[in-house]
Amino acid sequence: MLERVTLDQLRMLVAIDDAGSFTAAARQVDRAQSAVSHAIAGLELDMGVALFDRTTRTPKITSAGRAVLAEARTILARVDHLKARARAISAGLEAELLLAVSVVVPRPALIDLLDAFRTEFPSVGLRLFVEEVGGAPQLVMDGQADLGLVGRPSLASNLYEGLEVIAVGAVEIVAVAHPSHPLALLDGPLSEGDMDDHRQLVPTSRALPRYPNRLVQDVWEIADLVVRRDMLMRGLGWGTVPRHLVKDALSRGDLVELDISARPQEAMRVPLYACHRKSAAPGPAAQWLIERAVDVLQQGSQIGERPMPKWERSTNRSSH
Repeated sequence: MLERVTLDQLRMLVAIDDAGSFTAAARQVDRAQSAVSHAIAGLELDMGVALFDRTTRTPKITSAGRAVLAEARTILARVDHLKARARAISAGLEAELLLAVSVVVPRPALIDLLDAFRTEFPSVGLRLFVEEVGGAPQLVMDGQADLGLVGRPSLASNLYEGLEVIAVGAVEIVAVAHPSHPLALLDGPLSEGDMDDHRQLVPTSRALPRYPNRLVQDVWEIADLVVRRDMLMRGLGWGTVPRHLVKDALSRGDLVELDISARPQEAMRVPLYACHRKSAAPGPAAQWLIERAVDVLQQGSQIGERPMPKWERSTNRSSH
Protein backbone atom coordinates (compact mmCIF):
# COMPACT_ATOMS: atom_id res chain seq x y z
CA MET A 1 0.00 0.00 0.00
CA LEU A 2 2.52 2.59 -1.16
CA GLU A 3 -0.11 5.34 -1.12
CA ARG A 4 -0.03 5.10 2.68
CA VAL A 5 3.68 5.89 2.91
CA THR A 6 4.20 9.26 4.60
CA LEU A 7 7.05 11.74 4.63
CA ASP A 8 7.18 11.32 8.40
CA GLN A 9 7.98 7.62 7.99
CA LEU A 10 10.72 8.40 5.48
CA ARG A 11 12.21 11.03 7.81
CA MET A 12 12.26 8.46 10.62
CA LEU A 13 14.12 6.00 8.38
CA VAL A 14 16.73 8.61 7.46
CA ALA A 15 17.07 9.68 11.10
CA ILE A 16 17.80 6.10 12.19
CA ASP A 17 20.56 5.83 9.60
CA ASP A 18 22.02 9.23 10.48
CA ALA A 19 21.87 8.70 14.25
CA GLY A 20 22.91 5.05 14.24
CA SER A 21 20.04 3.54 16.23
CA PHE A 22 16.32 3.76 16.95
CA THR A 23 17.03 5.30 20.37
CA ALA A 24 19.37 7.99 19.01
CA ALA A 25 16.97 8.72 16.16
CA ALA A 26 14.13 9.26 18.63
CA ARG A 27 16.24 11.86 20.46
CA GLN A 28 17.18 13.50 17.17
CA VAL A 29 13.58 13.93 16.02
CA ASP A 30 12.31 14.61 19.53
CA ARG A 31 9.89 11.70 19.51
CA ALA A 32 9.38 8.69 21.76
CA GLN A 33 11.29 5.57 20.71
CA SER A 34 7.98 3.72 20.48
CA ALA A 35 6.77 6.29 17.92
CA VAL A 36 9.88 5.73 15.80
CA SER A 37 9.50 1.94 16.00
CA HIS A 38 5.81 2.18 15.12
CA ALA A 39 6.56 4.42 12.10
CA ILE A 40 9.16 2.00 10.73
CA ALA A 41 6.91 -1.04 11.32
CA GLY A 42 4.13 0.73 9.42
CA LEU A 43 6.54 1.60 6.61
CA GLU A 44 7.64 -2.03 6.32
CA LEU A 45 4.00 -3.14 6.23
CA ASP A 46 3.03 -0.58 3.61
CA MET A 47 6.02 -1.39 1.40
CA GLY A 48 5.92 -5.14 1.92
CA VAL A 49 9.65 -5.41 2.70
CA ALA A 50 11.75 -5.87 5.83
CA LEU A 51 13.83 -2.77 6.27
CA PHE A 52 15.63 -3.98 9.41
CA ASP A 53 16.91 -7.35 10.58
CA ARG A 54 15.60 -7.77 14.13
CA THR A 55 17.15 -11.17 14.84
CA THR A 56 20.09 -9.45 16.50
CA ARG A 57 20.06 -7.40 19.69
CA THR A 58 20.43 -4.17 17.71
CA PRO A 59 18.33 -4.02 14.53
CA LYS A 60 20.47 -3.75 11.40
CA ILE A 61 19.30 -2.31 8.12
CA THR A 62 18.78 -4.85 5.34
CA SER A 63 19.87 -4.57 1.70
CA ALA A 64 16.26 -3.74 0.83
CA GLY A 65 16.32 -1.13 3.57
CA ARG A 66 19.43 0.44 2.02
CA ALA A 67 17.69 0.73 -1.33
CA VAL A 68 14.61 2.31 0.24
CA LEU A 69 16.82 4.62 2.30
CA ALA A 70 18.51 5.99 -0.83
CA GLU A 71 15.12 6.70 -2.40
CA ALA A 72 13.88 8.26 0.84
CA ARG A 73 16.78 10.70 0.90
CA THR A 74 16.07 11.70 -2.70
CA ILE A 75 12.36 12.21 -2.02
CA LEU A 76 12.98 14.27 1.11
CA ALA A 77 15.58 16.42 -0.63
CA ARG A 78 13.08 17.19 -3.40
CA VAL A 79 10.38 18.00 -0.88
CA ASP A 80 12.72 20.35 0.97
CA HIS A 81 13.67 22.00 -2.33
CA LEU A 82 9.99 22.43 -3.18
CA LYS A 83 9.31 24.04 0.19
CA ALA A 84 12.28 26.39 -0.19
CA ARG A 85 11.18 27.36 -3.68
CA ALA A 86 7.63 28.03 -2.54
CA ARG A 87 8.90 30.22 0.31
CA ALA A 88 11.19 32.13 -2.05
CA ILE A 89 8.40 32.71 -4.58
CA SER A 90 6.07 33.94 -1.86
CA ALA A 91 8.82 36.39 -0.82
CA GLY A 92 8.87 37.84 -4.35
CA LEU A 93 11.69 35.81 -5.93
CA GLU A 94 11.21 34.67 -9.53
CA ALA A 95 10.31 31.02 -10.04
CA GLU A 96 12.20 31.02 -13.34
CA LEU A 97 14.44 33.42 -15.23
CA LEU A 98 14.53 33.53 -19.04
CA LEU A 99 17.91 34.88 -20.15
CA ALA A 100 18.81 35.80 -23.74
CA VAL A 101 22.54 36.24 -24.42
CA SER A 102 24.27 37.53 -27.54
CA VAL A 103 26.97 35.38 -29.12
CA VAL A 104 29.50 38.19 -28.50
CA VAL A 105 29.33 37.74 -24.71
CA PRO A 106 32.46 35.85 -23.57
CA ARG A 107 31.51 32.27 -22.77
CA PRO A 108 33.89 31.72 -19.79
CA ALA A 109 32.56 34.87 -18.10
CA LEU A 110 28.99 33.78 -18.83
CA ILE A 111 29.59 30.35 -17.28
CA ASP A 112 31.18 31.97 -14.20
CA LEU A 113 28.16 34.25 -13.92
CA LEU A 114 25.68 31.38 -14.13
CA ASP A 115 27.69 29.27 -11.71
CA ALA A 116 27.44 32.06 -9.14
CA PHE A 117 23.75 32.47 -9.97
CA ARG A 118 23.16 28.77 -9.27
CA THR A 119 24.79 29.12 -5.85
CA GLU A 120 22.97 32.32 -4.97
CA PHE A 121 19.53 31.26 -6.20
CA PRO A 122 19.30 27.45 -6.09
CA SER A 123 15.50 27.51 -6.25
CA VAL A 124 15.25 29.66 -9.41
CA GLY A 125 14.88 27.85 -12.72
CA LEU A 126 16.82 29.10 -15.75
CA ARG A 127 16.15 29.08 -19.49
CA LEU A 128 19.14 30.30 -21.51
CA PHE A 129 18.97 31.39 -25.14
CA VAL A 130 22.26 32.13 -26.95
CA GLU A 131 21.32 34.24 -29.95
CA GLU A 132 22.92 35.67 -33.07
CA VAL A 133 23.52 39.43 -33.22
CA GLY A 134 20.20 41.21 -32.74
CA GLY A 135 18.34 38.13 -31.58
CA ALA A 136 18.68 38.59 -27.82
CA PRO A 137 17.05 42.03 -27.52
CA GLN A 138 14.28 40.91 -29.84
CA LEU A 139 13.42 38.06 -27.46
CA VAL A 140 13.30 40.55 -24.58
CA MET A 141 11.10 42.94 -26.59
CA ASP A 142 8.74 40.10 -27.50
CA GLY A 143 8.44 39.03 -23.87
CA GLN A 144 10.09 35.68 -24.57
CA ALA A 145 13.01 36.57 -22.27
CA ASP A 146 13.10 38.48 -19.00
CA LEU A 147 16.65 39.74 -19.36
CA GLY A 148 19.19 40.12 -22.16
CA LEU A 149 22.99 40.40 -22.23
CA VAL A 150 23.79 42.04 -25.56
CA GLY A 151 26.39 44.05 -27.49
CA ARG A 152 25.90 47.55 -28.85
CA PRO A 153 25.29 46.43 -32.46
CA SER A 154 22.36 44.38 -31.22
CA LEU A 155 20.71 47.57 -29.98
CA ALA A 156 21.26 49.55 -33.19
CA SER A 157 17.61 49.38 -34.23
CA ASN A 158 14.88 51.80 -33.11
CA LEU A 159 12.75 48.70 -32.62
CA TYR A 160 14.25 48.45 -29.14
CA GLU A 161 13.20 51.83 -27.75
CA GLY A 162 11.08 49.98 -25.20
CA LEU A 163 14.17 48.50 -23.52
CA GLU A 164 15.98 49.74 -20.45
CA VAL A 165 19.74 49.19 -20.96
CA ILE A 166 22.49 49.05 -18.32
CA ALA A 167 26.19 49.04 -19.26
CA VAL A 168 27.90 45.93 -17.87
CA GLY A 169 31.21 45.73 -19.74
CA ALA A 170 32.82 45.58 -23.15
CA VAL A 171 34.36 43.12 -25.57
CA GLU A 172 37.25 43.84 -27.93
CA ILE A 173 36.71 43.24 -31.63
CA VAL A 174 39.75 42.42 -33.80
CA ALA A 175 40.29 41.83 -37.51
CA VAL A 176 41.91 38.50 -38.35
CA ALA A 177 42.82 36.27 -41.26
CA HIS A 178 44.67 33.02 -41.93
CA PRO A 179 48.48 33.52 -41.97
CA SER A 180 48.57 32.65 -45.68
CA HIS A 181 45.81 35.13 -46.60
CA PRO A 182 47.04 37.92 -48.93
CA LEU A 183 46.08 40.61 -46.40
CA ALA A 184 48.15 38.87 -43.73
CA LEU A 185 51.20 39.07 -45.98
CA LEU A 186 51.03 42.86 -46.34
CA ASP A 187 53.10 45.02 -44.01
CA GLY A 188 51.64 47.92 -42.06
CA PRO A 189 48.09 49.26 -41.87
CA LEU A 190 45.72 48.07 -44.55
CA SER A 191 44.06 50.59 -46.84
CA GLU A 192 40.43 50.60 -47.89
CA GLY A 193 41.57 49.41 -51.30
CA ASP A 194 43.47 46.49 -49.79
CA MET A 195 40.41 45.32 -47.88
CA ASP A 196 37.93 45.92 -50.69
CA ASP A 197 39.81 43.50 -52.92
CA HIS A 198 39.26 40.51 -50.63
CA ARG A 199 36.21 38.64 -49.39
CA GLN A 200 35.01 39.74 -45.98
CA LEU A 201 33.13 37.39 -43.67
CA VAL A 202 30.64 39.50 -41.75
CA PRO A 203 27.93 38.84 -39.14
CA THR A 204 24.31 38.72 -40.13
CA SER A 205 21.00 38.25 -38.40
CA ARG A 206 17.34 37.91 -39.23
CA ALA A 207 16.74 40.57 -36.58
CA LEU A 208 19.00 43.28 -38.06
CA PRO A 209 19.49 45.03 -41.43
CA ARG A 210 22.06 43.50 -43.75
CA TYR A 211 25.73 44.44 -43.63
CA PRO A 212 25.84 48.14 -44.67
CA ASN A 213 29.29 48.43 -46.31
CA ARG A 214 28.35 47.70 -49.92
CA LEU A 215 31.68 49.10 -51.21
CA VAL A 216 33.09 45.67 -50.49
CA GLN A 217 32.18 43.59 -53.54
CA ASP A 218 32.70 40.13 -52.06
CA VAL A 219 30.89 39.69 -48.75
CA TRP A 220 29.73 36.48 -47.14
CA GLU A 221 27.26 36.92 -44.29
CA ILE A 222 27.31 34.25 -41.55
CA ALA A 223 25.06 34.34 -38.50
CA ASP A 224 26.92 31.78 -36.38
CA LEU A 225 29.99 33.33 -34.76
CA VAL A 226 31.86 30.07 -34.22
CA VAL A 227 31.26 28.94 -37.81
CA ARG A 228 32.57 32.30 -39.03
CA ARG A 229 35.70 31.91 -36.89
CA ASP A 230 36.29 28.43 -38.31
CA MET A 231 35.84 29.75 -41.85
CA LEU A 232 38.43 32.44 -41.12
CA MET A 233 40.81 29.75 -39.90
CA ARG A 234 40.33 27.93 -43.20
CA GLY A 235 41.29 31.03 -45.14
CA LEU A 236 37.85 31.62 -46.68
CA GLY A 237 38.14 35.35 -46.11
CA TRP A 238 39.02 37.97 -43.52
CA GLY A 239 36.76 39.40 -40.84
CA THR A 240 36.27 40.89 -37.41
CA VAL A 241 35.47 38.78 -34.34
CA PRO A 242 35.61 39.15 -30.55
CA ARG A 243 39.18 38.73 -29.36
CA HIS A 244 38.21 36.20 -26.69
CA LEU A 245 36.89 33.87 -29.39
CA VAL A 246 40.19 33.77 -31.32
CA LYS A 247 42.69 34.25 -28.48
CA ASP A 248 43.91 30.65 -28.64
CA ALA A 249 44.01 30.63 -32.46
CA LEU A 250 46.10 33.83 -32.42
CA SER A 251 48.52 32.41 -29.85
CA ARG A 252 48.93 29.21 -31.92
CA GLY A 253 49.44 31.15 -35.12
CA ASP A 254 46.34 29.69 -36.78
CA LEU A 255 45.13 33.27 -37.25
CA VAL A 256 46.94 36.61 -37.39
CA GLU A 257 45.66 40.03 -36.43
CA LEU A 258 45.20 42.62 -39.17
CA ASP A 259 45.69 46.37 -38.82
CA ILE A 260 42.47 47.88 -40.19
CA SER A 261 42.86 51.32 -38.64
CA ALA A 262 41.35 52.66 -41.88
CA ARG A 263 38.03 51.27 -40.57
CA PRO A 264 37.95 52.22 -36.89
CA GLN A 265 34.21 51.48 -36.79
CA GLU A 266 34.90 47.76 -37.32
CA ALA A 267 37.86 47.12 -34.97
CA MET A 268 36.76 48.49 -31.62
CA ARG A 269 35.61 47.77 -28.09
CA VAL A 270 31.94 46.91 -28.25
CA PRO A 271 30.01 47.87 -25.09
CA LEU A 272 27.98 45.11 -23.47
CA TYR A 273 24.62 45.81 -21.90
CA ALA A 274 22.01 44.13 -19.79
CA CYS A 275 18.52 44.96 -21.01
CA HIS A 276 14.95 44.43 -19.89
CA ARG A 277 11.58 45.82 -20.92
CA LYS A 278 10.84 49.21 -19.40
CA SER A 279 7.36 47.95 -18.63
CA ALA A 280 8.69 44.97 -16.64
CA ALA A 281 11.06 45.81 -13.79
CA PRO A 282 13.57 43.02 -13.05
CA GLY A 283 12.88 40.79 -10.07
CA PRO A 284 15.43 40.10 -7.33
CA ALA A 285 17.24 37.32 -9.24
CA ALA A 286 17.40 39.32 -12.49
CA GLN A 287 18.60 42.41 -10.62
CA TRP A 288 21.32 40.38 -8.93
CA LEU A 289 22.38 39.00 -12.31
CA ILE A 290 22.68 42.52 -13.73
CA GLU A 291 24.81 43.69 -10.80
CA ARG A 292 27.05 40.63 -10.90
CA ALA A 293 27.44 40.93 -14.69
CA VAL A 294 29.17 44.26 -14.04
CA ASP A 295 31.66 42.47 -11.76
CA VAL A 296 32.35 39.70 -14.25
CA LEU A 297 32.19 41.49 -17.60
CA GLN A 298 33.45 44.97 -16.71
CA GLN A 299 36.10 44.43 -14.08
CA GLY A 300 36.82 40.86 -15.15
CA SER A 301 36.99 39.89 -11.48
CA GLN A 302 36.45 36.44 -10.08
CA ILE A 303 33.18 35.51 -8.45
CA GLY A 304 33.38 36.24 -4.74
CA GLU A 305 31.26 35.74 -1.71
CA ARG A 306 28.20 37.96 -1.37
CA PRO A 307 25.84 38.41 1.56
CA MET A 308 23.00 35.94 1.64
CA PRO A 309 19.80 37.62 0.37
CA LYS A 310 16.89 37.99 2.76
CA TRP A 311 14.76 35.30 1.06
CA GLU A 312 17.58 32.75 1.42
CA ARG A 313 18.14 33.73 5.05
CA SER A 314 14.46 33.26 5.85
CA THR A 315 14.42 29.96 3.98
CA ASN A 316 17.40 28.64 5.92
CA ARG A 317 15.97 29.72 9.26
CA SER A 318 12.63 28.07 8.61
CA SER A 319 14.25 24.80 7.57
CA HIS A 320 15.93 24.27 10.94
